[in-house]
Amino acid sequence: MIKIPFSKVESIGNDFPLFQLADIAPQVDDVEGFLPKLAIRAADRRFGIGGDGILVLHMEEADLRLRMFNPDGSEDFCGNGIRCAARHAFDNGLVGFSFNVLHLDRVVPTKVEGEKISTTIGRADYTPEKVPQKNGELFNETVWSGMDSGMALSLFGSALTTGSTHVVVPTIQLPEDDSFKAISSKIEVDPLFPQRTSVIWSKELEPMKLQIRIWERAVGETMGCGTGSSAAAADYLRRKSIGGTVEVINPGGSLFVSMTSWDAPISIVGEAKSIYSGTYTFQK
Repeated sequence: MIKIPFSKVESIGNDFPLFQLADIAPQVDDVEGFLPKLAIRAADRRFGIGGDGILVLHMEEADLRLRMFNPDGSEDFCGNGIRCAARHAFDNGLVGFSFNVLHLDRVVPTKVEGEKISTTIGRADYTPEKVPQKNGELFNETVWSGMDSGMALSLFGSALTTGSTHVVVPTIQLPEDDSFKAISSKIEVDPLFPQRTSVIWSKELEPMKLQIRIWERAVGETMGCGTGSSAAAADYLRRKSIGGTVEVINPGGSLFVSMTSWDAPISIVGEAKSIYSGTYTFQK
């Protein structure tokens, strides 16, 4: 039996149990093997704490190292997770107002400005090897063809990465529940995407304002996605051939995504907060 302190954190409805590596490492022999197992159990909404994955933090000198694991144990890049980790670290005196978050292979400059947290997560990339996907670059063309409710369907959109893989589907109307779940789940596991993909349905409400519905790989529908919001904004700006700040309305709240052009560094402004803390008991 292992007892691990945790904090429950959220940003625009994306929620995570957050753990400190220093509380885990002394209790297990194989940290790398343990963390995916912890994610599978702790993120379970019926038998665990519940969440869209888990966050694991530790300090590397003055920088904050973040690892995020999906509910199926796979490791991923997470824009909302960065904000949650930043809020937790700042509120607990681990960092000052300005610092770097080290997340997978990216260094993410981060600033805490009152309730708002700003992060710069890198650039959008459509390169097939980086997405990854098995065709040539997919920008504003057919990204998936298949059947829905007995009818043949082809979807136009784009495939890109903003740290995590996304298919962005611009639409004049966000899909209803049945179609959303049926189609998104098929796109996620399409052989075109060897590491699976999240699916972001994006509707333009007015210039520079989008509303999205999110199917996150390894999770299903989620209330918010920072990298997905960034992908929707970057793809929108590329199609418009402009730069600027796009408000992206997730089901759980808004993020403000800025870039001088679609292929420039992406800055995201949003909020995050801690909800409660406790101790999680992991049964070996």
